[in-house]
Amino acid sequence: MITIIILIALFSYRQNIFSTTSLPLDDEQQGLNEQITIHFSHVVAENTPKGIAAEKFKELVEEKSDGKVVVQLYPNGMLYNDENELDALRENKIQMIAPTISKVTKTLPNWQVLDLPFIIEDNNQLKKVLKGETSKSLLLELDSINVKGLTLWNNGFKQIAATTPIIEVMDFKDKRVRMMTSDILHEQFELLGAKPIATSFGDVYSGLKQNIVDAQENTISNIYSKQFHTMESHITLSNHGILAYAVMMNEDFWNSLDEDIQKIITDSLTQMQSWQFDRAEQFNDENLTYLKAIPSVEIYELNVQNKIEWKEKLSPIYSHYEKNINGHYLDDLINEIKQID
Repeated sequence: MITIIILIALFSYRQNIFSTTSLPLDDEQQGLNEQITIHFSHVVAENTPKGIAAEKFKELVEEKSDGKVVVQLYPNGMLYNDENELDALRENKIQMIAPTISKVTKTLPNWQVLDLPFIIEDNNQLKKVLKGETSKSLLLELDSINVKGLTLWNNGFKQIAATTPIIEVMDFKDKRVRMMTSDILHEQFELLGAKPIATSFGDVYSGLKQNIVDAQENTISNIYSKQFHTMESHITLSNHGILAYAVMMNEDFWNSLDEDIQKIITDSLTQMQSWQFDRAEQFNDENLTYLKAIPSVEIYELNVQNKIEWKEKLSPIYSHYEKNINGHYLDDLINEIKQID
């Protein structure tokens, strides 16, 4: 037995089994060890403005980095919903998200300036505001919560989808309207006479099936892609508000990246920004065409008098933001829009 033990020890020594020196890695192993993975979670379908933007971002970053950076996408709320994704990002459980601007307002109330109704009137204004100084200032505020604000993506204007027609202000009376968590959005629907109900995006479909809500505000692309029109077949093209996404990254993770990797990320986002804006507009136009072709769906438009009545009813909301949140941001946004015209 002793002889066997001695022979095993001698063999092990010659084969260097007990050596603490790491074995050399081949090129493929070395590359895997150096690879950086960005886990990017979002809550919408792939065939939406945000879904295709995430795919485009992944494509550009992986191409520019020669595969050194891998972007792993988790759509449709696979990992987190829109109520808990920001907390997950701040804890670095995921590295990147793109929540709606409304979802940021609970943590950073100034962001509600972009939730104010009827401030932005058309796609030209919308594109320029999302690239403008007010938006840049809002993105910088994310530094205070350990988040790196990168850019804003567009999903166009919000419409009203409901189980019964909502055209005049009186049609809102006592309607249970699903909204995103935002004090300004809550105030908006209360001023219109509705009963606002805040739920996550992932709960909207079940809420409709269970008859918990009667209506919602959303973009055409979200209404169509999530099949909300099958239960809310009355769609009013109100264009009363905007839906945009704040593209952000965990700040500690961002700071851990080399400058060249950071540049690849920012260059990719800059390169795709105009493309993203145009594709969002195209998506909403195409999806509206599809909805108009469905016999069971009714599409309504606000006439001039309807719009005047909506605006009059909502007029106190601007002084509410100015007095209770931040009048400076409201003034800046209005001045910015005036310069666009």
